[in-house]
Amino acid sequence: MGGHYRQMLVQQPKSVQEAQQNFFQHAALAEHYERQRMAYASNPALYYKYAELQYFHKSRVLYFKSFFSATSLM
Repeated sequence: MGGHYRQMLVQQPKSVQEAQQNFFQHAALAEHYERQRMAYASNPALYYKYAELQYFHKSRVLYFKSFFSATSLM
């Protein structure tokens, strides 16, 4: 199992602050991999490698956002 995918096995955040921190980390990585994907658009192997990483981190952004956006409604 790749290093990025091991993060999926991590427990739920213990606090809203931890969820926000993870949210920002994954958002930054998603943006980074989006730039990498565009930079390697002419190389299909690298393009799809970076696209996979980008979408993985985007999914984590949504996951962590759910922890603090739900609590902000209360």
